[in-house]
Amino acid sequence: MAGDLPDYTTAVQVAVTVEGELKYPEPASERAAGKTGRYSGTAQTYQEVASWTVAALKVGELKEIIILSDDYAHTYCQVTVGSVVYATNWIVISAMPLIFEDLRLAAATVVKVECKSTDGTAIVVDAVIVGKEIG
Repeated sequence: MAGDLPDYTTAVQVAVTVEGELKYPEPASERAAGKTGRYSGTAQTYQEVASWTVAALKVGELKEIIILSDDYAHTYCQVTVGSVVYATNWIVISAMPLIFEDLRLAAATVVKVECKSTDGTAIVVDAVIVGKEIG
């Protein structure tokens, strides 16, 4: 319970008085964001599968990344969030989401999923980056 509000109170609306007139703040605009992508090939150097850049003047929230491969045993993955390489030379053993919950990202931050073949075997990799942009 907040302050002296009755137990049945579920929401409180805040207003600001400006020159005798009540002004109610507008909710921040939110929109779904992220990217999907696919790589198909035999490259043994990292190739981009999917990449999402947070739009200018927005705050991004990274929710999750999902990586799928047709041959997990021969697929290395690399996930980069901003300037941080989250995982590299990672062999994903099955379709498994990376859950980030509500990781806040500044405008222009790049989230990237890359993959490569471990030994030149042909692979097909799909990636989904799930997020939202606020502001």
